[in-house]
Amino acid sequence: MKNKISVIFILLAGAFWGSSCLFVSKLSALGFTPLQCTAIRIALGAVILNAALIIKGRGFRYYRISLSSLALAATSGICSVLAMCVFYYYCMTMAGAAVSAILLYTAPIFVMIMSVIFFKERMTVRKIAAFTVAIAGCALVSGIASGVSINALGILCGVLSGFAYSLYGILTSFYMRRNSEPLSFSALSFAFAAVGALALANPVDIVIKAVNVESMNTVPLVAFFILFSLCTSVIPYVLYTAGLTGVRPDVASILAFSEPLTAALFGIAVLRQPFDIWQGLGIALVVTAIVILNISPKGKKT
Repeated sequence: MKNKISVIFILLAGAFWGSSCLFVSKLSALGFTPLQCTAIRIALGAVILNAALIIKGRGFRYYRISLSSLALAATSGICSVLAMCVFYYYCMTMAGAAVSAILLYTAPIFVMIMSVIFFKERMTVRKIAAFTVAIAGCALVSGIASGVSINALGILCGVLSGFAYSLYGILTSFYMRRNSEPLSFSALSFAFAAVGALALANPVDIVIKAVNVESMNTVPLVAFFILFSLCTSVIPYVLYTAGLTGVRPDVASILAFSEPLTAALFGIAVLRQPFDIWQGLGIALVVTAIVILNISPKGKKT
């Protein structure tokens, strides 16, 4: 039962992450840069997550962790949460949204390799088949079948975004071996990531833009910022971290292919982006990969 709930948590996390296209589209139209969107998302996420952790622990009980656990959270915050966003947005700028989405989801390759090295997991045919089907589906959903121009630096940034993304699941697994509260890992990771994000994004300029946006009052815009952070950072990271208590990192990374699937559906239904037969086939392949991953042999757990 716990395993099934964990799978649902991972799928929901991917779906929430996939909603980011709606928020970024709106904020970009208002004049905010990708790095500023990242800073808004992460900084508010850090505030919300840490406030929730303090309330849950009735004080700072969950902050009393070892230096090694703190180092894991710091590494996750800078090298995974922040780095993934930065590399992903730069790849999107240089190589386009389609290519960046594909390269971000090279993450399962890195997770599988690291799971074999650190957790002695087996590289099964089922995992390889699920990954292959999912990456093909993701490619079709993103529209790459129509042909996309790319450059070497863009490809490098995309691969680095996938590697950074893969680190979160691995580091979470190490952290949860020594600690019992998954929320503390997300909260601390975001706290470290927020420091880096604000240093990169010029927070003064964010405030000036928020005050001077003509098409939207400041109070509704702040509420939009909070909703953006809740839907694309707080809720999905909490769900994903909780899901990792019952699903291995290599499996979770493939289940999270629900993110590009959701993003594609939002793009078609809400943003009115074009939809063709190749994208329809891609959606079918992503769903097939998730089904393959969850059909376990009798007596074995995913």
